[in-house]
Amino acid sequence: MNELQIGVFALGGVLIIGVLAYNKWQEIRHRKIAERVFPSKFNTGAEADVLFRRNAHAASAAAEDPARIAPERQEPYLFATPAAPEEDDREDEDIEEDDDLIEDVAPVDAADSDVASSAFPAEPPRDLLWSGIDVIATLELVESAQAGEMLAFLQDMPPRSQKLLRWVGLNEAHGEWELLTPECRAAYRRLRLGLQLTDRESGPVGAGEFALFTRIVRQAAKAHMVVAEPLPDRQATLDQAQQLEQFCYESDIQIGVNLVSRESSFPGTKIRALAEAAGMTLENGAYARRDEKTGAALFLLQNAEGRAFVADDLRALRSNALVFLLDVPVTPHGQYVYRQMIDTAKRFADTLDGLLIDDRRQPLSEVQLAQIGQNYVVSPQKRMEEAGLTPGGTLARRLFR
Repeated sequence: MNELQIGVFALGGVLIIGVLAYNKWQEIRHRKIAERVFPSKFNTGAEADVLFRRNAHAASAAAEDPARIAPERQEPYLFATPAAPEEDDREDEDIEEDDDLIEDVAPVDAADSDVASSAFPAEPPRDLLWSGIDVIATLELVESAQAGEMLAFLQDMPPRSQKLLRWVGLNEAHGEWELLTPECRAAYRRLRLGLQLTDRESGPVGAGEFALFTRIVRQAAKAHMVVAEPLPDRQATLDQAQQLEQFCYESDIQIGVNLVSRESSFPGTKIRALAEAAGMTLENGAYARRDEKTGAALFLLQNAEGRAFVADDLRALRSNALVFLLDVPVTPHGQYVYRQMIDTAKRFADTLDGLLIDDRRQPLSEVQLAQIGQNYVVSPQKRMEEAGLTPGGTLARRLFR
């Protein structure tokens, strides 16, 4: 055997060792990934395949005692609870699903993933996402992703969809959930995508918007190694959106109390002096009374004759009618604020020699003002609170923005 043959055999041996080493490294790498997703399945080195052992165990338990089937987790809903989720592999009526996106991802219990840690809140707080007004998709990433990567899925969406869709992620460095924005610099493994079911401006979501929602979930799962729960049932979601829209329609009340002149019109300078004395500030053509602590708008004063209030024009302005406006669903402590608005309107009436009237131009008595407060402020806000919505709270402002 000459030196060339010895060299060839030696080189072949090195290549074989290299291939074996590479395969071993790949095996270890993929096992680590599997352990991160299914940590409880790798307690010993002699475990059976995790994808089959779990089903075998469930079948064995069901055979021993059919009643020992664990109930599925149910999210709280503002109205009717949707039917149990089922795999959504059909094409949407309005937007056709891409065949090459991904196959449905099998659900994995939160306890089976090291991403779910008792050190962190299990779900986002209600102010960020709530199943009463949002349909929510759960995504648990094996490798962390930047906020910009997830927000990129919302680009090129219609403006309404961009307004209703929101990513929420767990910032593990701070130990709390947060709304993903372009300014976020954290990386996230635990994510939720929410689709708001309705809003004041555009009404309830339809099948097309739900299809966009499911498409984003599928695209995110394709781009990142994701453990996801089954997508919500489409028809149940659309039904819930209609119910929520009806509730919002019944709660969407704005109260206007008109102040008209008895004889001479109201000078703009007096209007400004009275408004400022009442703690109101000029904003976007109207005077606004805001909460001193939170800055939330409580009620507005507008020129009922259509001409907006402008600081430079108030000296020359004269008006025969003003209107005080209260937006009931987005006003905190409505009964107190309504009383405050009426007291302010009465001071204006006394100083400007005006009269408080209703929409039929009939004078408003104390009894009528009290009835308006009870029927159109107290009762609707009580109904909202019973449904889990705080008037003037974050969720109410999302629905009635």
